[in-house]
Amino acid sequence: MKSLLFSVCFLLSFWSFAQNDVEETSLSENIPFMDATSSTTGFSIRGVYQLKSASCNEANFKSLVYPGGTDKFIKELKKKLELSTNWNTYVINGLFYIKLEITKNGVISKIDAGPKVANSEMFLKDLKDAISKLKTTWIPAKCNGNAIDSQAIIKIDFSSMTYDNAFN
Repeated sequence: MKSLLFSVCFLLSFWSFAQNDVEETSLSENIPFMDATSSTTGFSIRGVYQLKSASCNEANFKSLVYPGGTDKFIKELKKKLELSTNWNTYVINGLFYIKLEITKNGVISKIDAGPKVANSEMFLKDLKDAISKLKTTWIPAKCNGNAIDSQAIIKIDFSSMTYDNAFN
């Protein structure tokens, strides 16, 4: 008798849990979901570094200059990065670079960004776009008093924090 009662209770308990699963499934289909995560990204521009030409003697080499100086360049680049980048779409941490090739006329001829990591294509494109929006002509590097093509590297350190607002 006890085993029969136990068997009946056991079967009824499975049926009652099955009913709960169906109700939960039907409820979740009617609830709209929204992404409640937020991301904040901070960045620090470590500096602008000139790559010296190997063909020029160090004593005769004069580095390229942004009109107004490095501080003005960093201030303008920060402004362009803040305006042209949707920071909520990226969670990015670490040191990145932007490499510029500048002609002897002071015009940026090529922009490269890196390092290339998984899913970074759009972020690197945004970095390149921010630089390309700076329309100022550089004062080119000089060797023996003559303007030469040159390269510069900008190093930027990024730090992101993502958090969930679902329960706030």
